[in-house]
Amino acid sequence: MKILIASIVALGSLTMPGYSQLNTSKLKLCLFSTPDSSKAAQICPNVQFHAFRTNDGIEKLVNKITAIIGLKPNFILIPCPDIKNCAALLYEDNIRYIIYDKPFMDDIAKTVKTNWSNMMILAHEIGHHLNGHTLRRSNKEESRNEELEADEFAGFILGKMGATLLQAVAAMDGIPHPACDIEYFSDHPCKVKRVQAIKTGWAKATGTKYIVSAKQKAAQQKPIPVKKSILNGNWYTELDNERGTDGFIPLILSFTNDSTIHYRFYNQKGDSVIDQYDSYYKLEKGILYEKLPYGAAAKAKVQMLSNRAFLLEIIDNGTEGFQGLKRVYAKLKDE
Repeated sequence: MKILIASIVALGSLTMPGYSQLNTSKLKLCLFSTPDSSKAAQICPNVQFHAFRTNDGIEKLVNKITAIIGLKPNFILIPCPDIKNCAALLYEDNIRYIIYDKPFMDDIAKTVKTNWSNMMILAHEIGHHLNGHTLRRSNKEESRNEELEADEFAGFILGKMGATLLQAVAAMDGIPHPACDIEYFSDHPCKVKRVQAIKTGWAKATGTKYIVSAKQKAAQQKPIPVKKSILNGNWYTELDNERGTDGFIPLILSFTNDSTIHYRFYNQKGDSVIDQYDSYYKLEKGILYEKLPYGAAAKAKVQMLSNRAFLLEIIDNGTEGFQGLKRVYAKLKDE
């Protein structure tokens, strides 16, 4: 299983969380960029979350952002070197914190050649607080939506402050992003969606209207037909927080030429199979029909997102609560 996970990482760091949610009721982080989860879990270990002033200019930027919306800045700013990220969080004292790595922000500004990126990053984290994202725990899909809400807020703020559209979206060029076809495995959306959210906020602030050109419409991906020949092989997914539970279970489906699907469920470490079984399937016009063990049946819609990923939407699998549930499966290299 570890070899399989390695091949997944090669597809775009599928197992790397982008919106770290620590397994504690005391702390939820809303991070700007896809982090090293081990660093996120130990964020500022030597800081006891007490307020103190800094002289690096960040407080002045926060004051400018809150002035735009007429709010009193009530965020405690804490510099956290070497986390290579910024985060909004609400700690057990119910006080709003913004934790930031100034060198990380400066590196982005240097890369994208504009200091507006610093303003965008801080506005993004403030947006998390104002939208209540730090008050609730979320699954990955909800987290991606929260990131887009924070991006739209940041775009609005920068538009009100006089930034050009290019300046407003510049920070997105300075951080990594998951690919759109496999963002299911990340807590952050892909770059094109984040850029669009920033544009939406900026347009609301500036009164700009966008029209999708014929060229842009033509550039949209054409549907890829679903065929057995494409499905043959091993596909990975994660049963992640689908019904409000913590953690995830790795699952691999192996489609074979004889219309068999072999299911393998792994433990969270991915080093041991905890359950497995076979089903028999047929594919008709993008609908997958399965005969499951013990006489059960299932039906799902399959949509190819790319040659390496497909979206499966459960129509009916005989279990209440799973209708309409969507999962993305990523193609693995042969074992």
